[in-house]
Amino acid sequence: MRIEIAKEVFESYPNYRRYVVLAKGVDNSGRDEELEGMLREKEQAVRSCEDLSNYKEHPRILVWRKVFEDMNLNPNRFPPSIANLVKRVRSGKDLPFVNKLVCIFNIVSLKYIVPCGGDDLSVVRGTLLLGQAAGDETYNPLGKPQETETPAPGEIILYDTGTKDVFCRGWCWKNGDSSKITPETKVVAINIDAMMDVVPQEEHRRAAFEVAKLVKSKCGGEVDVWLLSPEKRWLDIEF
Repeated sequence: MRIEIAKEVFESYPNYRRYVVLAKGVDNSGRDEELEGMLREKEQAVRSCEDLSNYKEHPRILVWRKVFEDMNLNPNRFPPSIANLVKRVRSGKDLPFVNKLVCIFNIVSLKYIVPCGGDDLSVVRGTLLLGQAAGDETYNPLGKPQETETPAPGEIILYDTGTKDVFCRGWCWKNGDSSKITPETKVVAINIDAMMDVVPQEEHRRAAFEVAKLVKSKCGGEVDVWLLSPEKRWLDIEF
């Protein structure tokens, strides 16, 4: 299968880069007290960070709010995932331990203030493409598989070209239900997104390899790290 970022995404956002951590044969079952402890530490760091007191104006969140405005999505009504995560933590709420992989996403998101999320690749039938919606794709919100939405043309979505099933709306707004990470997930693609004008290249790379290290140590399996950029927009994998 192929994982790809459409050319027009990089044309509109030349500073954009996505690291993809591919993990095959993982064991995502069970609870992990060490991971949960790391998550609580990152939550406390976010709560005590003065730079996040007005989190909407933090450069690493503001850049995504502007992207959402470009897509005609109100970032207050449809907050970027990292904005929603920080808002929830700053309000004093602890994030739930969903499973080991989701906990790793949240740890790295909070540490680096970047969007980090993933999809179960076992359901993909075509190419997993990040690109503009045509308007004929279907989206079932996470936790609400009975509900169906249709992204507006031009909205940047992550979707399966074989089924037109949307895995994530609004670039990094909210995941779909079909590709959700569960304790039974065995093959996963984890995305770490950054705009190079606000996140240094080396820091972005460090975040990706931190994800890979945590996945390998806590879930096992075979783990690889790839960078998608204007020069290398896709990767082909077998599993």
